[in-house]
Amino acid sequence: MNKQFYSLLSLVVLALTVPSVIAQNDKDFVSLYDGKTLSGWHVERGNLESWKADGEMLSCVAPGGGWLTTDKEYSDFILRVDWRIPKDGNSGIGLRYPPDSDPAHAGMEIQILDDDSPKYQNLKPAQYTGGIYYQVPAKKKAARPPGEWNTYEITCRGPLVIVKLNGVEVNRANLDEETKGEGGYKPLSQRPRRGFIGLQSHGSRVDFRNIKIKVL
Repeated sequence: MNKQFYSLLSLVVLALTVPSVIAQNDKDFVSLYDGKTLSGWHVERGNLESWKADGEMLSCVAPGGGWLTTDKEYSDFILRVDWRIPKDGNSGIGLRYPPDSDPAHAGMEIQILDDDSPKYQNLKPAQYTGGIYYQVPAKKKAARPPGEWNTYEITCRGPLVIVKLNGVEVNRANLDEETKGEGGYKPLSQRPRRGFIGLQSHGSRVDFRNIKIKVL
C-alpha cells in the first residue's frame, strides 16, 4: 500500500514539475512567427509567394523563395526553431547577415540537409547539417530522418556560436579563431556580429515551427 502510494505521489509531482520546467526554459523567449501571417518578415533574393503561413507551420512550398528574413536585426541571442525537410531536402538558418547579401557568405548559415541522400555524398564536411556553411563542420550527427521534425537551438554571443540539434551539441566555434575563409569567402572572424535572421528556400519544400528567440 505504501509503495503504491509513493509511486503515485512521484507521478503527480513529476506531472506538476515538467510544465514548470518547460515554462522556465521558455522564459524571455519571443515568437518570431504569429501563426497566421508573415508579419515581421520579408524576402531577400526570392519571392514572398513561395512562403506560406499555415497555422503552427511556416513553410516554403515552391521554388524561388530565397531567404525569408526577419525585419529586425539581432546581435547576441538564442534561437530555437523546429524544422522538417523531405528526402533530398536542403535548407538553412541564416544568422547576422546584412541586407542585399548572400547570407551564407556575408553572415552565417547553419546548414540543414538530408545528409544521407546519394546526391549530397561529395560535399565538403561543412556543407552538412549542423555545419556553419562552408566554414566549420559539425562535430556530431544528430539529425532525424527526412519527414521527421528536428530542433535547432543556436546561441550567438559575441564570437561564440553554439549549435545544438535535438538536444545534442553538434558545433561550437569561436569566430575570432576562424581567420582562414574556406572557399575564398570572407573569414568568419571578419563577418558582422549583428544582422538579420533568415530561413532558406533551396529548391525543396521545408517546414518550420516554434520559431523563438531570446535576446541576450
